[in-house]
Amino acid sequence: MKILLCCLAGVTSTLFSTKLKEAASRNRVDATVWSASEHAVEYSIDLADVVLVEPQLKGSVDKIKDMNPEKPVILISEEDFKNFNAMKIFQMAYDAVNK
Repeated sequence: MKILLCCLAGVTSTLFSTKLKEAASRNRVDATVWSASEHAVEYSIDLADVVLVEPQLKGSVDKIKDMNPEKPVILISEEDFKNFNAMKIFQMAYDAVNK
């Protein structure tokens, strides 16, 4: 499973990517997780199975969806992001890919 985390600047997303990889591992799912800034998403969106968007970019969700309309794009809630609820977010991503 390939998860692209769309972020504003990349500071928090590096740690969050690690937490998502750990959540995947706990669920026995082989996952690649990487982050890209809003301006770089277009260069790697086609490589991902699902795109997770940090709450700071909620105004850009439609623009990201338009880059690849068939790709699941999930906006992470502020609460889940603030609390680093990686297990819940990973499960949402997994469900979106495997529906």
